[in-house]
Amino acid sequence: MKRSLGKLVALLILSVSGWGATYQWKTLEAPQSLYVHQSGVVRYECSFSTNAADYTIDFKPAGNESYKASILTQRDRIVAGKRIQTFDVLITPIKEGKIEVSLEALIRHTTFASIENASIGRDNVKKYDFDDEKVQLPKVMLIAKPNSAALSGELTLEVQIDKQSAVAHEPVHVSLYLRGRGNLDQYPPYELNISGVSVFAEEPMRDISPDSAGYVGEIRQEFALVSDKSYVIPKITIDVFDTTTQKLKQLQSDSVAIEIAQGYEPSNLLDPPTLRDWSTLARYSLYGALVLAGVALGEGARRLWKLRPRRKAKQFWDEAKSSKELMMLLSLSGDKRYELIIAELEAGTAQLSEAKKKLDKLTTDK
Repeated sequence: MKRSLGKLVALLILSVSGWGATYQWKTLEAPQSLYVHQSGVVRYECSFSTNAADYTIDFKPAGNESYKASILTQRDRIVAGKRIQTFDVLITPIKEGKIEVSLEALIRHTTFASIENASIGRDNVKKYDFDDEKVQLPKVMLIAKPNSAALSGELTLEVQIDKQSAVAHEPVHVSLYLRGRGNLDQYPPYELNISGVSVFAEEPMRDISPDSAGYVGEIRQEFALVSDKSYVIPKITIDVFDTTTQKLKQLQSDSVAIEIAQGYEPSNLLDPPTLRDWSTLARYSLYGALVLAGVALGEGARRLWKLRPRRKAKQFWDEAKSSKELMMLLSLSGDKRYELIIAELEAGTAQLSEAKKKLDKLTTDK
């Protein structure tokens, strides 16, 4: 692509006078040739003879069947008291051959009387008064060269695969990234077809912004692959017209083999283990031994709990030093349960220690 910077200033100049200021449109820069789907910038300038505060420019470039047109940037500035407005228009040919770029702009002039009437709120003034005039911008001629690739620019391809082995019906995720500068807005969704594999594709996600080459940024497309057998992800190829070398090239990734291991069959999930399989038999024998050991430990702990030493509660007769003293304490208690033990102590048939044991037993039985 060749650009002439400043050489087209004298191409076509449009000068209009009328509403107290004159303005002039000219072409500052334009490509002489582009390839189909390649974008180029045409720079227009409108210069006024004054600061032109009462003028506005409504410029919305529209393409046709030969090219697409859109505003890339615009700049409005005052130089030496004169207003200069510059527009960068992105032109993209969509078919080959000679192309004439012919665009229109709307020059809108607001009268100061209208501004004054509206600002002081006169009842008979409902809105500003405008004087509008359509202006034909200088025409630009360029040659659109043939290009069979849908994409053009300075682009790179990257493909990421999250795993190279999986079990049957487990998804394998593939991420496709297309990055760089060019007509990324025209990216057609990639179709990935693999025999015996179910392919689920998402819509491309675009993170792009306008650029002098068209757009700059990244396109991302996600795939999920599901199969019950091993397969190969083929090379992913995208044809691109490289605007740097002015040649068609093919962006390509490597093919990747995916190993699929068999998973569990639903019909076999409840099947009993085969006893001929010694590893399975040993495993289940260990499980049974662990269960029996747990039962035995529980029973042993229960019995030991019963045999644990218990702390004896202190009784009022523990302080008795003789049979006579014990007999007196029991009599003072007034409890009829002790009458038999008192009688034994009086008759001398029971000693002090024997009487205390009987009292302890009598209390425990209760």
